[in-house]
Amino acid sequence: MNRTIRNITMGLLVLAVVSGCSSNPEGANRRNAQAARAVPVEVKKAVKEEFAVQMSLSGRLEAIQQVEIPSKATGRVQQLLVKVGDKVKSGQPLVVLDGEELRIQMQKSQASMMSAKARYAEATEGTEAEVLAQTANSLADLQNKANAAKVDLERAQKLFSEGAISTAEVEKAKLALATAQTNLENQKQKAQQEKKGPTQAALDSAIATLKQSEADYALSQLNVSNLTIKSPIDGIVGSLTATVGENVSNNAVVAQVINLSTMKVTAKASEGQVGQFEPGQSVSVKIPSVNVTVNGKITSVSPMADSSKSYPIEIEVANTDLKAKAGMVASVEVKGNPHQAILVPREAVITKAQNSYVFVVEGDKAKQVTVTTGESDGTRIEILTGLQGGESVVVQGQNTLTGNATVAVIDPNQAKNAAGKKSGGNGQGNGGWQGQGGGQGNGQGSQGGTGDQANPGGQANPSGQTNSTGNPEPSATPKG
Repeated sequence: MNRTIRNITMGLLVLAVVSGCSSNPEGANRRNAQAARAVPVEVKKAVKEEFAVQMSLSGRLEAIQQVEIPSKATGRVQQLLVKVGDKVKSGQPLVVLDGEELRIQMQKSQASMMSAKARYAEATEGTEAEVLAQTANSLADLQNKANAAKVDLERAQKLFSEGAISTAEVEKAKLALATAQTNLENQKQKAQQEKKGPTQAALDSAIATLKQSEADYALSQLNVSNLTIKSPIDGIVGSLTATVGENVSNNAVVAQVINLSTMKVTAKASEGQVGQFEPGQSVSVKIPSVNVTVNGKITSVSPMADSSKSYPIEIEVANTDLKAKAGMVASVEVKGNPHQAILVPREAVITKAQNSYVFVVEGDKAKQVTVTTGESDGTRIEILTGLQGGESVVVQGQNTLTGNATVAVIDPNQAKNAAGKKSGGNGQGNGGWQGQGGGQGNGQGSQGGTGDQANPGGQANPSGQTNSTGNPEPSATPKG
């Protein structure tokens, strides 16, 4: 197109030269000066019609569930039960650690718990009849000892009064009676307590001991179960970082499992596109690398633009055959809602510093008009504000224009014809042509037949022949 515009401009200049020989040189000069300043442009109409684009947004597939699995115990890797790429179920063992010490600790905790249960049962079930009988026998024996001690004291006191024994003997008899009575009283209290059962304090202590032992045993069981590392989800083993014989620490990641049965695509829509999407909407998702097209459902549309002024959209996609993989490129396609829109060719819109504008031709002037753009189908673009429809917008030559520039609108079909006439081979030629006033000249240049460029006031007679020997610029020297 640049070559076409250059050819048209050259034609205008030639016309200006030829017109200089006309009968009104001053008027011709003014017209020629204006023509020389005019920028040749091509225009098309801004049309108003129903518009609906087939939008295509690109994104990458991601797994909705992707879990890194850490070890919950410290130990040496004893066994790997899966390999990368294996399908696994939730709860399936992946890695086994060696943990003999933890198993011994579990056995100790179990023994302590059994002992606590026995003590608790004893406290809650009461004293057995055999024990009560033994206590009763002991009580009777102590009662007899207390009675005998009392008789011994009475005999000692009588003998002391008769002067037969000393005071020390009497004190000894008193002490023996006191001891017998104390033992008897203690045994009576014990017998009474055994009949009543355990105290509340003893019962509470037995309960607390049992609960603690049960908790210790449960913890030891958990520690042992953590020696077998299991998958928390259904999926495919994405990676295994553990090796047999390696020591792993608590919380160290040993495997990764990915669920690919349902995936998501995160695409980004522009300000003009985001209104065409809503949660729950069905869209078509193409995955070129595996030649698969599936239906997807929009799960979310962000209400806020990101740093790139785009709106993230998430689409959920079924992947039952597991052909699609995480990271693959996907194309989300949806047809927009039909609506009345003002449309111009896409190339008519110039965007600089986040501002968009077009040049509208009115007469021989091109006016710069700021516009807001909407959707595009690749060749046309919607104008939301700035145009009413019917305006002539510049589609060729716009990048060289400034506001209120003088333009010359060209017909693209005429431009093509003119370009065809000027497309002769490079070489030398002599083209004799006559214009008004009988002027005659010889031209030498890249165009063999220059007679077509004669002033309309005269008759051109091309006579040159073209030979491919050079490419100089055409020139003419009038004669007479």
